Amino acid sequence: MAKTRDERLKNLSVKLADLSQKAAEASEDAKAYREYRKEVIADKISTAKGNVAAMQENARIAEEEREGKIRSALLKARMTVKAKHEDRKDARDKRRLENFMDDEILYIMDCYDTAAMLVADAQLSILEVADALQEYEERFGGEAEE
Repeated sequence: MAKTRDERLKNLSVKLADLSQKAAEASEDAKAYREYRKEVIADKISTAKGNVAAMQENARIAEEEREGKIRSALLKARMTVKAKHEDRKDARDKRRLENFMDDEILYIMDCYDTAAMLVADAQLSILEVADALQEYEERFGGEAEE
């Protein structure tokens, strides 16, 4: 969720105030460093090192989170592209199968039309032979020789 400009300015203000406070503390420490004993200075150094280590760890964690978000977005993009590719492939295959089936149906219809024409031609030939037999019997009397 994106932060608005006002929220970012407010956060910046808080961070600047915190930074100012830390700078003031550092200034006080610098003025009075001679007054502190060696143990107190060592303790302050240790605390500062701990703060630096904590900031480094927080930066590392933030970087890992950012990388995780990038990896997640990349994975999502890959999955989306793959799904779109599969959808296009399925649509292409569907069109090919539909065209194949349409072509085969037309071929089957052509075969049936051809068969019907051949049967009609055969029927015509039968009728022509019957007519020729009748004419033969009328002209030559008797049945035709084989």
